Amino acid sequence: MPFNSIHFIYFFGVICPIYWLFKANYKVQNLILLVGSLYFYSQVDLKLCVLWGVILLIIWSLGKAIETFQLRKVTLTLGLLLIFSQLFIAKYYNWLIGDFSHTISIYKFVSTIGLSYYTLAACSYLIDIYRKKLSPVTNPITLGAYLSFFPQLLSGPIPIAYKDLPQYSQPRSITINSVEDAGQRILWGIFKKVIVSGLLAKPVDYIFYNHSELGIIYLWLAIILYSFQVYMDFSGYSDMAWGIAKLLGIKINANFNSPFISRTIDEFWRRWHLSLSAWLKEYIYLPLGGRGNSKWQYMVNIFIVFFMSGVWHGANANFILWGSFNGLLFLFAILTGWTREKNDVQYGFKGFTSMFLVFLAIAFTRVFFRSPDFATAITYYQEMFRFGDYSIPDIGLEGLGLSLLIVIIEWLQRNRSHPADISAWSLSFRIAFYASSIIIIYWAWPTQNPTEYIYFKF
Repeated sequence: MPFNSIHFIYFFGVICPIYWLFKANYKVQNLILLVGSLYFYSQVDLKLCVLWGVILLIIWSLGKAIETFQLRKVTLTLGLLLIFSQLFIAKYYNWLIGDFSHTISIYKFVSTIGLSYYTLAACSYLIDIYRKKLSPVTNPITLGAYLSFFPQLLSGPIPIAYKDLPQYSQPRSITINSVEDAGQRILWGIFKKVIVSGLLAKPVDYIFYNHSELGIIYLWLAIILYSFQVYMDFSGYSDMAWGIAKLLGIKINANFNSPFISRTIDEFWRRWHLSLSAWLKEYIYLPLGGRGNSKWQYMVNIFIVFFMSGVWHGANANFILWGSFNGLLFLFAILTGWTREKNDVQYGFKGFTSMFLVFLAIAFTRVFFRSPDFATAITYYQEMFRFGDYSIPDIGLEGLGLSLLIVIIEWLQRNRSHPADISAWSLSFRIAFYASSIIIIYWAWPTQNPTEYIYFKF
């Protein structure tokens, strides 16, 4: 049930008013969220609800056990093994072991959509209890509402338990300002996902499917367009998720902070897929020692984080290579000093040149991300340097233009809380802008079904 579907509009139009009827009782609101989330998830595959219910009861029981049992580390280890074992079976078993048709498993019959996201959320819950940053919830409905929260269930953002779970145990409120904030994000997200990403999908698919017959300018254009497509698709979904959660009085993590205005590799990763970066930092990078006592330890820890990011993305050698490739880029930036301080806000000619180089470096790695297998990726890379055919592309230019426009808006709005933040405008201008945006989106809405979210498969 994508956010940009009529089905979701009907679903949210029913659940949101019912939810706020019980504003005085957050426990009932949690029950409504849980039931609504299970219905939302069942639209993907009803069997997923069975799998999710079993996982919920296991996590809730283990959370209480970690706090009460003496063998806390053993209990945590058991819990993490159970959680990651079902992720392994669902996503990695066939890739590593092989597809045995006689194997009977629920995972052979259900989609794995959303599995990686609530797996990390569940691990965060158990680890935070073990680290005594969080007390286990006494009511499984509270935990269920948190883990299954439908705006972020299928494609994140990924929550961190000790930061995000407490709000499910307290009253929520909604104001005119919060409704307007939510509306800004939702409209911005729809424009990026449905309009811009939709325009980019066809030329990207065409070039990648026919790369052996096209010139090098086409191939370089494709990685640029695909980088924009992934960003518009994923950040658009994340903006809609943020806005929908805001309408329910729940704050979820931001997932992007204008990554394409980054001037260094490390800045890019402080702006891209923030919730995954925060999770990896909290539960892998810092436990490994963070920066450590030497540059080499710091570099090793950074590379491990990028390698794990590739593994998380899927059961495919290409994802691992993509993660490792980006890790090597980050290490190159460390060794060459191509980094910046967090409070450096200066741009200028050098800054814009660096922005272009960072974008191109990140886009170059995405051949692994987009290609179906290693052989295809290597062939594509070889063809990118096959000189002789310099045909000028006649596709994808409209999507490219809109993408560049969005980057310009993000740069101009870089000091605002979000690129869609127009709270400084007068009320009459804001109303006119919202009305115009709705008309433009309606007019530009694809006549065919919008493309599926790229990150649903993770």
